[in-house]
Amino acid sequence: MATYKEIYGKGIKNLSSDLSGDAHLGQIWYNTTSNTFKTLLSVAAWSSGTNLPQAINAIRGCGTQTATLAFGGGTPAGPPYAINNTYEYDGTSWTAGGNLAAVIQNVGAAGTQTAGLCFGGSDSRGDGINPSVTTTQEYNGASWATSPGSMTTGVKSMGAGGIQTAAFSAGGYQGGPPTEAQYDVTEEYNGSSWAAGGTLPETVKSNGGAGTLTSGLSLGGRVTGPPEFSAATNEYDGTSWAGGGALNTGRDQIGSAGASENSALAFGGGASGPDVSNLTEAYDGTTWSTTATLAQVRKTAGSAGIKTAALAFGGFKGSPPQTDSVEAYNVVSTVKAITTS
Repeated sequence: MATYKEIYGKGIKNLSSDLSGDAHLGQIWYNTTSNTFKTLLSVAAWSSGTNLPQAINAIRGCGTQTATLAFGGGTPAGPPYAINNTYEYDGTSWTAGGNLAAVIQNVGAAGTQTAGLCFGGSDSRGDGINPSVTTTQEYNGASWATSPGSMTTGVKSMGAGGIQTAAFSAGGYQGGPPTEAQYDVTEEYNGSSWAAGGTLPETVKSNGGAGTLTSGLSLGGRVTGPPEFSAATNEYDGTSWAGGGALNTGRDQIGSAGASENSALAFGGGASGPDVSNLTEAYDGTTWSTTATLAQVRKTAGSAGIKTAALAFGGFKGSPPQTDSVEAYNVVSTVKAITTS
């Protein structure tokens, strides 16, 4: 039988105090002060944050968990049902930022709180026809300015990632109702103009996006099917897409956050059966693993952050449809005593 040292590569140490830090995750030691065997585990959980100033679905965001930019979306009032509001979050409270140039929802989002990017989307004007737009706007921490660079194809509900000067838009759709067109199109933004990128392996709408222009992800979404809800993950290197590990549960209108194609988080979304999900999955570049569930089921939520420190805000939750709830996801190391039970 293999010993602990042979399995882990380190022996069990006698220590007077506990270990800490990710470098020691999984290690076992004997605490001579408490006369207890202990180990360091990684624990993930969602916790409540400060609510948005109003209930909003189809909202989008970028930035970090403690420096979030949230913009656009839809409310019950209208027409138009879309809004042009911008909010900034510091991890504790929300404050109003500069308004978008026009009411818009289901946009693409990238960048940071002080250098944000908003592109595409739909104005949801209330007559049942919601055309997608090609407009691109940049945020400087106080106000939005319309970029002279417009998207080649007006899309909404697309996957997106990157920064203000190097972003991508993947998939999405145009029009509807009564007709719509789903896309496998990728467009890349360099800070002044859009250019065609690699073609997605599938036509998909309402997919999630994460990462950077040269290390990006498109995940989940809705396809012509079957199955209707895609579990596919595609990884982008700035030139072409390649298939990655599949989600455990196919979903559309999914929340997503992450720094690269090897480190991402997917949460909520719409799925067959429950319609609105609270599932969360974490990606390591190869495999999606189920982790802590959201307290509030939601789809079309805004998202920001990285795999180990993400933010979910707003979205559609059922009845009443919009929510103002905010949740923060964190992965922390926790010391646990080893017992025989």
